[in-house]
Amino acid sequence: MDAATSEDSVAAYAEDLLAGTGWQVDSVRRRGNRLEPPDSYWSLFKVGVSHINKDEEERDLRLVAKGALNPEAWAKLAARLERHGAGNRSDPINGIGYPTLFPETQHAYWFYPFDPTMPNLPLANDPVRMSSILLGVDSPGDVLAAARHLEIERVRYVPEVGAILRYTTDTGSMPGTVYGKVQPGGRGLRTFQVVNGLWRAAARYPGLLNLPRPLGYVEDMGLLLEEGVRGKPISGKRTSAAFAMTGVAAADALAVIHESGVHSDQVIRIENEFVRLEKVLQQFAYVLPNGHFLLKDLITHMRERVRKTSEEDWLPTHGDMKYDQFIHHNDQYTLLDFDYFATAETSYDLGKFCAYLVPSSPRDWRESVAAEEIRARFLHRYRELRPYATLQRFGVYESLQLALRAMAFMWAQTHGWERIAETFLVLAFERLKSRLPTQA
Repeated sequence: MDAATSEDSVAAYAEDLLAGTGWQVDSVRRRGNRLEPPDSYWSLFKVGVSHINKDEEERDLRLVAKGALNPEAWAKLAARLERHGAGNRSDPINGIGYPTLFPETQHAYWFYPFDPTMPNLPLANDPVRMSSILLGVDSPGDVLAAARHLEIERVRYVPEVGAILRYTTDTGSMPGTVYGKVQPGGRGLRTFQVVNGLWRAAARYPGLLNLPRPLGYVEDMGLLLEEGVRGKPISGKRTSAAFAMTGVAAADALAVIHESGVHSDQVIRIENEFVRLEKVLQQFAYVLPNGHFLLKDLITHMRERVRKTSEEDWLPTHGDMKYDQFIHHNDQYTLLDFDYFATAETSYDLGKFCAYLVPSSPRDWRESVAAEEIRARFLHRYRELRPYATLQRFGVYESLQLALRAMAFMWAQTHGWERIAETFLVLAFERLKSRLPTQA
């Protein structure tokens, strides 16, 4: 599988595919991995290409290499890709980069915007189709003219999970920049309804929660449209001034969300989270035995803590509250990404935010100290806004999220992941046993 999904193999495939088209491969770089033992593995590659006559702009293609680690998993993967276009001509330059299957090595390649779980993703990348939606033009001539002024940029793509697109035009026919998010199923519609509810809640608490304005949902594409916001994402530099204030911004936002009363059809239960970790135990056994035993012991201790504590209040929950979900501009913080909105115990959001403050590879001791200080300010501010909050299971939820971070590094297989995963599991034990910071 390493050989089949290597940069050299991807380059050879792309060169063969483009032979005779006038396009050539300039570079291949791996952008991400995900290991899901014992069944599958995928890598995302950036493939730089240019035209030999230099009469076309250079392009950055995204190629997915997905492999199966056993015959049963390959049979399922191959059957699914065959249903969604494998065997059709792959044309990532002027058409769709349909999947190419390699049964002997049990892997497949495809190019964005093809995706087996988002079959209409190519439509969201089509200027003609999107011009009629975003710019409100109907006649064929007007649509084609408008399409020439519409720029579509890929912001983020996670295979089989979702894609974020940026739409801009120089005609002044739409409100600034518009962002689109394509997801499988009806998740986009659900998010659209949630954000509308939170907009109403934010109006009751001015200045505490800022979020993008929802513009609409395109059902046949699974496309959620939101107005763009000014600013830059919060980076991972824990010692920066922007990062330092994220704790207060997150506490303000969570206080509003927890008081919003917005309904969700999803419920996050602690027992289900434990079951999720238990499924990962065997994966750790394959690749990091010491991590396997640490995680097994941690789950036992977390279960015991839950048994000895009463349930917290069940509240509307962001579901993915982390520092990098904020955009910062002129001291204003805008919260993004409500795809995982649910109902959960009070501490779920708080534990996740605190767990992700911890740097995975700190440059020096200052980053770790800064993370601890921000954690304390965040919890103090939240308890100041909601002094009656039930937080008796906070340690469990923070430990849970640290364990899930260890799991994510195991899946990603990045350099040094073994040390990082073990560090997070050890810290999870410490957080489980420690008390909340003393309130000032």
